[in-house]
Amino acid sequence: MSIINQNSDTIAAIATIFGHSSIGIIRISGTLTYNITKKILGLIPKDRKASYLPFKYKNDIIDYGIAILFNRPNSFTGEDMLELHCHGGPIILNTLLNYIISMPNIRIANPGEFSMRAFLNKKIDLVQAESIVDLINSNSLEFSKESINSFKGNFSYKIKNLIKIVDNLYSHIEAMINFPDDQLEQLSNDMIVSNLNNIINSINKLNEQVKNNIILRDGIKIVIVGEPNVGKSSLFNALIGCNNAIVTSFPGTTRDVLRYCINLDGIIINISDTAGIHDTNNFIEKIGIKHSLKEIKTANHVLLVVDSTNCEIEQLDCIYNNFIKIVNNIPITIIRNKADLSNENITINKLERYYVVTISAKLKSGLNLIFDHIKDLYIKNNYKCNTINKHRYFNILHNATLHLIRGKQHHLYYDILLEELKHAKHYLDSIIGNVYDDKLLDKIFSKFCVGK
Repeated sequence: MSIINQNSDTIAAIATIFGHSSIGIIRISGTLTYNITKKILGLIPKDRKASYLPFKYKNDIIDYGIAILFNRPNSFTGEDMLELHCHGGPIILNTLLNYIISMPNIRIANPGEFSMRAFLNKKIDLVQAESIVDLINSNSLEFSKESINSFKGNFSYKIKNLIKIVDNLYSHIEAMINFPDDQLEQLSNDMIVSNLNNIINSINKLNEQVKNNIILRDGIKIVIVGEPNVGKSSLFNALIGCNNAIVTSFPGTTRDVLRYCINLDGIIINISDTAGIHDTNNFIEKIGIKHSLKEIKTANHVLLVVDSTNCEIEQLDCIYNNFIKIVNNIPITIIRNKADLSNENITINKLERYYVVTISAKLKSGLNLIFDHIKDLYIKNNYKCNTINKHRYFNILHNATLHLIRGKQHHLYYDILLEELKHAKHYLDSIIGNVYDDKLLDKIFSKFCVGK
């Protein structure tokens, strides 16, 4: 049965992780919360005030703890809620919970059911609900910040503003059709097209922010590539801070893709070392190169390593032009390695289409330039977008854009334009949950913890 159809039940769950801990929390929500409160506490505490009280199991006191009662609608779920903060032993928590659900018409909460009720009772929208999961599962400080921003409603505000703009355009054109003789401002064809272009551009910017935050959640994937023996594995070891890759003077040492994860100022960086890309008749090397090319396709950024002892600055444009065809427009930074042998200065330079960082992986000189470069490209510029990272938004925003484009193509035919605007608004509404179906809610909230 869909959890949405059980919304009238009173629910209870342990909200803290299973095991032994100093504190454990039980949450209760629903119309029978007061009944449970009287049986467990023997009284009704003041609303939203922490009270230190004995917790009763039948006629015995099983624990002393903090109880907080939230009267509807001023609670997370919008219903009457009770939180019992007791000692975190499994025996105490399970005994209390089993006692609670043994009472008539009270059951264990489904995963995410507290948050789902908050959504259904309009305490939060769907974007804010999903940001709770993102915050719980966050693996970096920066992504945690973005999840909090989404929970605060920053991304929702942008979607709601777009809905309002689409709605206003729809209403204006509809009024122009229905009341042609009224003294209503007439939108020219150029003005309609301009309005549609502005909406499309706003959605495209929003989708770019969504893409950036997906990277922020999953981490920036950086792939180290280059010809054999240019120092790719030495750079890999230097960046991750340990000798995971075998380094020798023989070309083709690396055959498999090596991966390592580091944390750079709150951002997860996934670094891959790959086999040298070159022409070879060696069967095993060919397999390694094939794996390298496959790894490159999934990268967010490529570090293309060259040997500064045999690669002049003037050659870099040709190297870049040849390699950009392989990586299909993935951003590239060229790393001129072995500065200790070429006696070059450790520097970073921006050319017209790419950056060049001169380093010595052997001496670990210039690594700070690479890290600062990554932070400048991704952390400082791309990720301060206060949005959320759900893949489902891509399809929704894409479909909304398609309808707006079709509306623009047929803007001379108002009936078609209105229909396309209606579809675009429907898609935008579905992001924040103005429209939804049971299956979508079940899919989203089933990913939550029990008790959240």
